[in-house]
Amino acid sequence: MTDSVYTHQPQTRSGVSGAVSLLLLQFVTMWGAFFILAPTINWPASLGEPPSIILPLILDQSGAVFAGYLSYLIHAVTLIPLAILLREALGLDGVMGRTVVALGVLAGFAKALGITRWLFLMPGLATAYTDPSASAATQDAIAVVYEAFNAYAGGVGELMGVGLFAGVWTIVISVAALRRGWTLIGYAGFGAAALLLSTLLSVVGIESPIILTLSGVLWQFWTLALAITIWRNA
Repeated sequence: MTDSVYTHQPQTRSGVSGAVSLLLLQFVTMWGAFFILAPTINWPASLGEPPSIILPLILDQSGAVFAGYLSYLIHAVTLIPLAILLREALGLDGVMGRTVVALGVLAGFAKALGITRWLFLMPGLATAYTDPSASAATQDAIAVVYEAFNAYAGGVGELMGVGLFAGVWTIVISVAALRRGWTLIGYAGFGAAALLLSTLLSVVGIESPIILTLSGVLWQFWTLALAITIWRNA
C-alpha cells in the first residue's frame, strides 16, 4: 500500500538504534520512578489521598519525591524524540508517519506538563501547609489550590497524555507493526491501547485502580517488546 495515508520507507540505521535506545530509556525511567516513589509515598495509590495526608508526606520524603518524579519526567520527555525516531525505525511516511510524530509529541508534552507539578508546585504547597504558623484558614486555602491544580494537571497528564494521546499513538504504531508482519506486537499493542483508552471513563465517574495499574504495566512491557522487535528485524 503506497497511498498518502501509508507509505513504507526503508528503515535507517540511526532511526532504528535511536528508537530502540529511547524505548529502553523510557522503560527504565518509568520503572525507576515506580521503585523510588512506591515505597516512600505509596505511589500511585497516594494520588487519591487528601491534602492533609499527602502534603506532609511529600515534605517528609522530599528527596525521594524529587528523584522519583524527575525520573518520571525524563520518561515523559523521552516520548517526544522517540516519536520522531519511531517514524524512521518503522519506515513510515505520509499521513501515518506524521500522525505517529504528532501523537507521540502530544503524549510526551501532556505527560510532562502533568508531572512538573510534583517537582515545582507541590513541594511549595507542602512547606506552606505544614508551617507551624499556618492557620486553619491558610491550610484550607492551600488544600483548595492543591486539589484544583491536581485535577487540572492530572487531567492533562493522565487523561490526555496517557489515556488519549498515548492510547491512539499505540494503535497507529500497532497498525504499522501489523503491516510489517509483526503480528504479535501489533495485536498486543491493540490490547495495551484499549486499556489506556479505558482510563478515559474516569471522566464519567467510572474508575478502576486495577485497570489503571494494569494499563501502565502492560503498556510498558509492550514498549519493551517493541524495542526488541525493531532491533531483531532491522
